[in-house]
Amino acid sequence: MIFPGNANEVASALKIAHAHRLEIWPFSGGRNWGYGATLALTDGAVVMMLSRMNRILEVDEHLAYAVIEPGVSYRQLSDHLRSRKIPLWPDCIDGTPEGSVIGNALDRGIGETPYGDHFANLCGLEVVLPSGEIVRTGGDGKALRTRHLHKWGVGPYVEGLFSQSNMGVVTQAGIWLMPAPEAFSSFVFEIDDERHLPRVIDAFRRLALDGVLTSKLHMINDFVSLTVLTQRRLEDVGQHSPLTDAERVRLRVKYRLAPWSCAGGLYGSKRHVALQRSMLKRAVGTWGRLLFVSDRKVAFVERLVASAWRHHAVRSLVEAAFGASLPVMDSLPHVHGILKGIPTDYFVKHAYYRNRRHRPAQDVDPAGDRCGLIWFAPVLPSLGSEVATFLAACRARFEEFESDFYVAMLMMNPRAVVCLMSVMYDKDDPAETLRAQALYDALLGDMRAAGYEQYRAGLMGWRKGDEDDGDGGRLVGRIKSALDPTRTIAPGRYGIR
Repeated sequence: MIFPGNANEVASALKIAHAHRLEIWPFSGGRNWGYGATLALTDGAVVMMLSRMNRILEVDEHLAYAVIEPGVSYRQLSDHLRSRKIPLWPDCIDGTPEGSVIGNALDRGIGETPYGDHFANLCGLEVVLPSGEIVRTGGDGKALRTRHLHKWGVGPYVEGLFSQSNMGVVTQAGIWLMPAPEAFSSFVFEIDDERHLPRVIDAFRRLALDGVLTSKLHMINDFVSLTVLTQRRLEDVGQHSPLTDAERVRLRVKYRLAPWSCAGGLYGSKRHVALQRSMLKRAVGTWGRLLFVSDRKVAFVERLVASAWRHHAVRSLVEAAFGASLPVMDSLPHVHGILKGIPTDYFVKHAYYRNRRHRPAQDVDPAGDRCGLIWFAPVLPSLGSEVATFLAACRARFEEFESDFYVAMLMMNPRAVVCLMSVMYDKDDPAETLRAQALYDALLGDMRAAGYEQYRAGLMGWRKGDEDDGDGGRLVGRIKSALDPTRTIAPGRYGIR
């Protein structure tokens, strides 16, 4: 494992690897849990960690962008902006705050705010090619003043070559930031009947197409909530099997969970946010409970929850007044915070649901703690009936392979929704591990048969035959051969050899 400190050291390492026919697998932070973390496809590869390259090189308050290195984490960027009272918000994920901003963007991760399409908000890259040559995208000239302002430059757009690929090592990038709005409100919506789900999806699609809803809406089923709130080992349920319908209903009652819930943010002027709230109520209010949350309400809930944890009598009163369990109320500040760019490791707890050990309060590391987790992330049209049909088929697959059905839907744009599913398993159980791998393969086959694809994938999703490559895949292979004839950088990543 090597830890270069700058682009020149990256270039030197690649030149040596090229000369000696070595494979180098670069990783920004190594926290891409569920997609492969820091694993290479073959033994003997050199792992290149870019975590030492963690400088925030520039923040332009007026044009709302920053220039950063791949080791910069969500926490570091957020703290930098807030400690200096710069009125710009970064977007973040609901995963680890120590995740790489650039690394997630290059893998086309999805965040929370209107800036949640992370790759779309990268602009102007510094890249070390497999030959060791350092190139800068975003137009001709090293000192071009619009490199981080205008994505396309002149001529063919090349930055996409370095996303979900192995064409080079990105050592610097511009990232667009969101100006802090005059007003902000988060909202939580609980769907009271699963049969309403298709109508709710259609309503949110129309709101997004009309520009009313601009955040990357997250919609989760009840099991997702349970994985955050508890662990299987702590509940009176079967410890070697998925939840039965009765157990699921009982836990839903215990934690006061709806079959489906979602969260999003409203941003703009005070009048704009008020209008958004009104339109949201009209669009979905008849299908469940809608709660709007302000900074003031969050502060009040935090004080109330702290008191309720200490006093059992207060807890009962608080839960009755809010119609929510204390653990759910405890999550509200974290939901509200990530929708304004404040990262948290609160939601990473879900990875420990099937782990036999007690999940840690800090230093969360699902890979190091042997949490079994495989992400399956197909993209579907934002059509309620089509989504519902596909989810029903996936649920049947989960049941077939004796696994709990976990799905979180992310509206990546008004027209497409990611149905993010987690295959969770006990790594200490060999049979369960094999079933999890078989389930992922079955889901992958069903997805391709239905004409869908994943929005991102890990090691297990990169294993594909030539028949799946298509014209685009063959073209990418030819570009790879031209840039990296000795296959120095991560051969096989995303199926590109």
